[in-house]
Amino acid sequence: MLKLVGIMSLILSFGLYGISKTSRLKERVSLLEDYYEMVIALKGQINYFKEPLPDIFRKTSKNSHSKAHLFLKALGDDIDEKGCYTRDFWSNSLIYIYKDTPLTAEDIETMSYLGEFIGQTDYDNHLQHFSYMQEKLKKQIDKSKVTYNQKGPMYSKIGFFIGAIAGILLI
Repeated sequence: MLKLVGIMSLILSFGLYGISKTSRLKERVSLLEDYYEMVIALKGQINYFKEPLPDIFRKTSKNSHSKAHLFLKALGDDIDEKGCYTRDFWSNSLIYIYKDTPLTAEDIETMSYLGEFIGQTDYDNHLQHFSYMQEKLKKQIDKSKVTYNQKGPMYSKIGFFIGAIAGILLI
């Protein structure tokens, strides 16, 4: 009886590990989509209000408590604290907010692109960069969805399969 409980626990633990890997892939997709929505909102705020960046960051971050909006709040706080904006603020805030998430280095690099030009070019150039950024993010989201659709079901099934194999070997 004890052996059966141990084998079932083994199968269940491997299966849950596979499910957790699948949920990490799904979380990556949702984080990228959230950031994409924030970029669109930020572009609209810059386009409509034409105010200083810290004010726009604060206005945009008030709307939600998502990671992307928390990122904008941290960025605005950094600018207020230091008194000016530099490219490092964007990447440092990205790393701070998105550490321990399933985002890849390529995702972070794509997300960092916005920090390269924001606040350093004229209004029309901003809009062109935002359009380019939206394209890059959309491609990254599509890649993450393909990865999720291909590997997600496999991870959850293979976890239970490996658990069953390990259980059979223990019998």
